[in-house]
Amino acid sequence: MKQYLEIKKDYQDTILFYRMGDFYEMFYDDAKSASRMLGITLTTRDKGKPDPIPMCGVPCHSASSYISRLIREGIKVAICEQGPASSGTKGLMPREVVRVITPGLVLEDDHLIRDKANYLMAVSCESGQDAFGIAFADISTGDFRVAQLRSRQDCINEVQRVSPSEIITSDTDIVPEGFFITRLNAAIPVDRARDIVSSHFKTIGVEGLGLKGRDAALIASAMVIDYVKERLKDVLANITSLRFYNTGRYMILGQNTKRNLELFESISGDESATLYRIMNNAGTSMGSRRLADWISFPLMDPDEINLRLDAVESLVQRGDDLTDIRRQLKDVPDMERIVGRISAGSASPRDMVSLAGGLERVPAIKSHIKADGPGMLVSLDQGLDPLTEIREKIETTIVDEPPNKLTDGGVIADGIDNDLDELRALRKDSRQWIASLESGEREATGINNLKIGYNRVFGYYIEISKANADKAPESYIRKQTLTNAERFITPELKEYEARLLGAEDAIIRIETRIFSQLRGFLVDYITRIKLTIDSLACLDVLACLAWTAVHNGYNRPVITDGRAIEVRRGRHPVVEKVLRPGEFVPNSCIFNPDKDTLHIITGPNMAGKSTFMRQIALTTIMAQMGSFVPADNVVLGVADRIFTRIGALDNLSAGQSTFLVEMSETADILNNTTDKSIIILDEIGRGTSTYDGMSLAWAVAEYLDEKRARTFFATHYHELSDLARRHKGIKNFHMAIEESGHEVVFLRELRRGAIGRSFGIYVARLAGIPESVINNARTILMNIGKKAKTVSSVQADVPVQTSLFSDQAAQPEIVQEIMRLDMEKMRPIDALNILYKIREKAAKSD
Repeated sequence: MKQYLEIKKDYQDTILFYRMGDFYEMFYDDAKSASRMLGITLTTRDKGKPDPIPMCGVPCHSASSYISRLIREGIKVAICEQGPASSGTKGLMPREVVRVITPGLVLEDDHLIRDKANYLMAVSCESGQDAFGIAFADISTGDFRVAQLRSRQDCINEVQRVSPSEIITSDTDIVPEGFFITRLNAAIPVDRARDIVSSHFKTIGVEGLGLKGRDAALIASAMVIDYVKERLKDVLANITSLRFYNTGRYMILGQNTKRNLELFESISGDESATLYRIMNNAGTSMGSRRLADWISFPLMDPDEINLRLDAVESLVQRGDDLTDIRRQLKDVPDMERIVGRISAGSASPRDMVSLAGGLERVPAIKSHIKADGPGMLVSLDQGLDPLTEIREKIETTIVDEPPNKLTDGGVIADGIDNDLDELRALRKDSRQWIASLESGEREATGINNLKIGYNRVFGYYIEISKANADKAPESYIRKQTLTNAERFITPELKEYEARLLGAEDAIIRIETRIFSQLRGFLVDYITRIKLTIDSLACLDVLACLAWTAVHNGYNRPVITDGRAIEVRRGRHPVVEKVLRPGEFVPNSCIFNPDKDTLHIITGPNMAGKSTFMRQIALTTIMAQMGSFVPADNVVLGVADRIFTRIGALDNLSAGQSTFLVEMSETADILNNTTDKSIIILDEIGRGTSTYDGMSLAWAVAEYLDEKRARTFFATHYHELSDLARRHKGIKNFHMAIEESGHEVVFLRELRRGAIGRSFGIYVARLAGIPESVINNARTILMNIGKKAKTVSSVQADVPVQTSLFSDQAAQPEIVQEIMRLDMEKMRPIDALNILYKIREKAAKSD
């Protein structure tokens, strides 16, 4: 326990997995926490003492699953292994922590999500320079990127875009809430950061890495490298390059936008109902992760976008080649993460064979890429290096079907090492030798049921039944007594056992040495291997986009630098998959780049307003990532950002009401939008009184009209349709319905012009509200009237709703009389007579 406590004091913020034989044990508070989270038995040491030590443990062979669960709970785990005992060592085994596993420092497939990147991010701030640096790396793949931002909000936007598994920082005030944060005691000084980065990449200075004059980004980069080096040591061999990127090259997608558009996670919790899941038809895990990256980082340069679109179009037009490429890619393993494990020294023999198998597919894949095709495909063709020497080295060194663990033996092929071959021959001959010895001993002793066996505890032995035990020769040495037999050894058998067990140990040592040499050979090729892997992943995404376009009826968009949004018969890529074939109603959107600023969309709940607006935003993201889109024709001016204000949500933990959250999101939009932004507003001002809400909605609409942001505004404030008469850039649209009596049919079709009703009572009826409540609501609706008056204020054209009620409210008895009428059986003359009586009653009341 002294040894345990000495080690634990340096890892206070982790759960220490302390190796004891075949178990990892945990003690004290670690044991209490782990037993609760993992559902394992909490026991104690020194049970007879008044203060026994809490203790729990897990078998080493199954520890991986337990570690995964702790990591997912945001818990750090330190792995403490037993070291080799020195000559003459008795009692306590030497131990040391060999690795610290945190959410951002995961390598094993057991702990990783197959199609999701696992980023460790560092965030730094240069005080007085208004500069924020971020650096993020996926150590399982070697992807390492760096950026420098001008404001905290820009920094937050980028953190939310990347969604790292872990953030390291010395200043927690500069990172958003909701992430796993590891706080460092102090920031790394600039000079030391420069040394760390240049030393790792073996460069003179940092100019060639794009970090000159970008101290915040430099410090963040050094923080990642230093953090990984301290905890994982050799894994840094996988990080062979650093990519500085300009955030202005990509569309900004904030957390609200990602959530509201359900890019990766659906609001309902259905993982299949997201844009990523609909589009993810990649053949490899590498391609799936690259697709997610393209969705998160939509491009803004029309030329770059068109390079991707050209490649997708070429594959769409060459159906046979597309089919063959996808078939070959399905047999390519996750080479990115295999190389990560090779770099870290944790690759298994099967990893090596899988890498060779992936490289074997490269020539066939290359044969389906035309050398005279689009520029992007030509570049990928050049990047696809079959690396024949690596594949052949692996295939000649390792057997075709090796065990997963090197220590199981039988990993290295015959003919690689003479000593290994001789030892294997000795082991192979041992069976014959043992059989010969057994036969000879039976004949010499006359004991026909004598047999020679082996177990790991006692080694080789001669077993004789109890009935024949007295016939054992004097040269036999008794070793073990069983219920029905006696076991013996002989000097000859003991000597042979020593030779054979020595051979087994020697075989493992030689195989380990040869395997390590193979790993060193591959590490020298990592840069070339990663270039091929990058090309495979990129080609996989392009093939995925082409296949999705063909099977879903997508078409190529036209990308411009302007403000146009022209979508002919556009569809929502996710909703159309949820509905039955042919059930989704396409809609068009024509946003005039010179005139339009804001489209106000009215109509009932459930009529399709939200779906229409979301499909415009999703079409934009798909187009700018280089994908074909779900529409007949699309002309799109690139967007620098997509804002969404949708739905109502409390943030009670932060003390924010629904309305405060709504206004905070709206403020972000108003303060950061440009004329190249696209804004989706699904209701504003619904969390306060009608007067306040409508006034705010009106003012927001006018502000966005002045900013010339491309805005789609769905609202139940029908008074806002009056804005179209006052502002040339504002246009009215509505979702069409057909009404018959109290029945309403949603046509899901967008039409020009405003609509004056929301049909909320009808929707309530569909939801199952009791009929008595529905009838009473209709009576109240007729009583109060829904029309509000709009007057001009003295200072500005601002709507003022003077009252929700008519100037002279209708008498309740008259309304009730009208509601009781059976219109289906009434003749025209009856209607006139009733109308005459109602008029008389109203006149008497006046």
